[in-house]
Amino acid sequence: MSARVAHSSKTKGWQRHFDGWQPGLFVVVLAALVLLLSLPRAAEPLRTPAPRIDDDALTATMRADEALARGAIEVALDVDVRALGRELRAYNEASLGDDEDAFAAARVRASDAANRAAAHPDDLRALRAFQMMRFLFEFASWRQTGVESAELGALSGDFIATMARNRWCVGSTRELFVTDDELRVLFKKRWNVVAGFVGADMALTVDEDRLRLGFLLEHPFHSEITSMTQDRGLTARVLMPQQLRTIERLAELDVDYPADLARGVVLYRTEQFAPATNAFRDHLELRPDGPYTLRARNYLKAALDRTQESL
Repeated sequence: MSARVAHSSKTKGWQRHFDGWQPGLFVVVLAALVLLLSLPRAAEPLRTPAPRIDDDALTATMRADEALARGAIEVALDVDVRALGRELRAYNEASLGDDEDAFAAARVRASDAANRAAAHPDDLRALRAFQMMRFLFEFASWRQTGVESAELGALSGDFIATMARNRWCVGSTRELFVTDDELRVLFKKRWNVVAGFVGADMALTVDEDRLRLGFLLEHPFHSEITSMTQDRGLTARVLMPQQLRTIERLAELDVDYPADLARGVVLYRTEQFAPATNAFRDHLELRPDGPYTLRARNYLKAALDRTQESL
C-alpha cells in the first residue's frame, strides 16, 4: 500500500511540471495558425472587387420607380412626353430592321421629341419608369417561354441579341448572368442614352450607377471581335481598356473603392504580370490593413511568381 502511495507521489512530482499544459498548447497552436493564415499564398486573381452599394437606398429608388409607373397610368402625362414615348418605341422597332434610312429617321424623330419633352422632368421619369416596368414584365415572359414578343422589341430594341453578344447569358440560352436589379439599371441607362438625356434630372442614383458599373466590370460590352472568338486571352486584351475606364469611374463614385486591386486583377487576366504586381503593391501601400489585405497579398504572390516565370 505504501509503495503504491510512494509511486503516485513520485509520478505527481514529475507531472507537476506539465500542469495546465492544455491551455498553453492551445495558445501556441492558435498563434501558429494565425501566422500561417497571414502568410501570402499564391491565388489566381479571378474576380474584381464589387462596389459598395447601399441596398436600402437602392430598394427605395426601385419602390419610387414603381410608384411613378403607377402614377403614369392614373394621371395623363404631358402631351410632349407621351409623344416621346411613341417615338422611342418607333426607334426601338426600327433598330430591329435592316432599313438604315428608316432607322436614322427614327433616331432624328426621337431626338426632336426628347428636346420638346425635356421641360417636363417629372413626367419623363414617370414615362421611363412605366416603360421599364413594362420591359421587366415582357422580359420575364421571354424567360419563361423563350418567345421574344413585339412589345419587348418596342421597349428595348435588340436587347435580347445584345445580351447574347455581350455574353450576359450562357450562349443564346435564357440562363442569365444579369440579375433583375441589374436589368432595371441597364434599362434606365439605355433609355437615357437613346433619348439623349445626360443631365442630373434623369441621372441614375449613385447606388444605381455603382450597381451598373460593377456588373459591366465583370461583364463588359463586347466588340465584334470578342463576341465571335473563344480565345480568352484575346478577349481579355481587347476588353481591358473598357474595364480600366470602368474602374476609374467606380473610383470617382466611391473614394474607398479598391481601384488598384481591381486594376491588378484586370492586368493579371491579360498576362501583364509586372504591371499587375505594381498595382497590387500600390493597393497594399495605400491600404495596408482592410478587408482586401490578405487577398491582395495572395494576388501579389501569384503575380510575382508569374513575373519570375516569364523572365
